[in-house]
Amino acid sequence: MRLVPSPTSRLTITGLLTGLAASVLLSTPASAASPPPAPGDFTGHGFDACVAPSQSVMDTWNLRSPFSAVGIYVSGNSRYCGDKYQPNLKASWVTKNAANGWRFMPIHVGRQAPCFKNNPQSRVQKKRMSVNVVKARGQAQAEAKETIAALKKYGFAKGTHSYLDIEWYARTAACDRIVLEFADAWTEYLHAKGYKSGVYSSGSAAIAAIDQARASKRKGFTLPDQMWLAWVNKKADTKGGPYLSDAGWKQQRIHQYHNDIDVTYGGKKLTIDKNYLDVGRGSVAVKQSLPCKKRMTFNAYPTLKVGSKGAEVAALECLLKSQRLLKSVDTTFGTGTAKALDKYRATRGWGATGRTTRATWTALLAHGTNPRVLKYGSVGQSVWRLQRSLIAAGVRPRMTGVYDNNTVKAVQAYRKARKLSSYTTTESTVWAQLQRGKTV
Repeated sequence: MRLVPSPTSRLTITGLLTGLAASVLLSTPASAASPPPAPGDFTGHGFDACVAPSQSVMDTWNLRSPFSAVGIYVSGNSRYCGDKYQPNLKASWVTKNAANGWRFMPIHVGRQAPCFKNNPQSRVQKKRMSVNVVKARGQAQAEAKETIAALKKYGFAKGTHSYLDIEWYARTAACDRIVLEFADAWTEYLHAKGYKSGVYSSGSAAIAAIDQARASKRKGFTLPDQMWLAWVNKKADTKGGPYLSDAGWKQQRIHQYHNDIDVTYGGKKLTIDKNYLDVGRGSVAVKQSLPCKKRMTFNAYPTLKVGSKGAEVAALECLLKSQRLLKSVDTTFGTGTAKALDKYRATRGWGATGRTTRATWTALLAHGTNPRVLKYGSVGQSVWRLQRSLIAAGVRPRMTGVYDNNTVKAVQAYRKARKLSSYTTTESTVWAQLQRGKTV
C-alpha cells in the first residue's frame, strides 16, 4: 500500500498476493437504495488493504472483526493496486457491502511531492507534482476530476470523501509550498463539484504541513474536510500527537495507527493497516423510541407479581401490550397483567407462574427485528434494546445507546457464559439466546 518509511510511520504495500479479502458489515445496515457511506458519521475501527477483499472475507470479517470501515484504492496513476489488481472492486461490490453496513474510505494515489524520492526497486515509480505553482494546481484539478469519475463509477454520490494520498517526503519550505497548493486546488475542485476532500499522509509530512497552514491561517488556503494521519504508535484513537493539533478537524480525522500487519478472522487472513475513525458527527446515540413512551431502563429488572406497583410494572405492561397480549398500561400489577404474562410465557414454552423472572424480562426486552450485525461504533434502537436485555440477563452494560467498549465487554461476558464463540459482535446467535430468555 503506502511505501516510503518516515521517522514516525511506516507506509507500506499491503501485499498484492495476500488474498483479495475482507468485508466488514456495519452495525446498522444501510438501505440498498442509499448512497454508500464514505465514510459518513462514525466513531470506530476501520482497515485498509491493497486489494479490495473478496465477499467471503468481507462477510467473515463482519461477524468476527471489530472493523466497520474499509479503505479502497479507487483512482490515481501511482496506485500499486490499480484496476489490473482489483478483481473484486466493482460498483456491485460497493453496493452489496454498503447494504450490509460497510463504510468506505476511497483513496486516490497520484502525483507526489516534488521532493518525494522513489524507491528504485519499486514496481511503480510515482510521478511528482510540478515545481511550478500554476502547473501543480492544474495537475491537482485533473486528479480531482479523475477521482470524481472513479467515485461515480463505483456508485458513490456527491458528498463522498476522496482521500488524497501524499506519501512521506522530507519537508522543505519549497516542497511544502507546492504540496499546499496542490492540496488546495484538489479540495477546491472537489468542493465545486459537490464532493468532500480528505488528505492522507504521514504525520511528519503533509499532515503537519497542512495543520500548520490551518494554525497560521494561510491566506487563500482551503482546508480539507478530513485529515487521515499515519502515525504508527499502535494506539486506536484519533490523537494527533506532535503532528495534528487537537484544535483542528475535531471529529474529522482518521488515525492509521498500525501498518502492514497480518490479521486473521475466521480463517481469513489479510495484510492490512489498522485505522481508527472519528468522522462526521461520530457514533452518536439516537433518541430512544419507547413503547407507550414509558421508562424501559432500570439498574435491575425485579420479580413482579400481583400487587406490585411502580415504573417497572408500567414497563412490563408496555412490553406485553406491544405483543398484543394486554390492552391497557398502568403502574399496578393486577390479575389481567398476570394472565397476559402467562400467555407470553406459553409462547416461549414456559409454564404459567403469574410473575416475572429474569428470563421473562430478558426475552421481552430482546424482542424485535434484529440487524445482521452490531459491533463497536454501532448506534440505533437495536443497540438500546441490546443493552437493556443484557442488563436483564445479568451482565449490565452502561446504557449509552452506542456499542462502546463497555458494551463489547458485556457481550463478550454474555457469549462466554452462554458458551458462544468469543466475538465482540452481536449477531443472530446472541439474539437467539436473549430472545429465548437465556441469562448468565
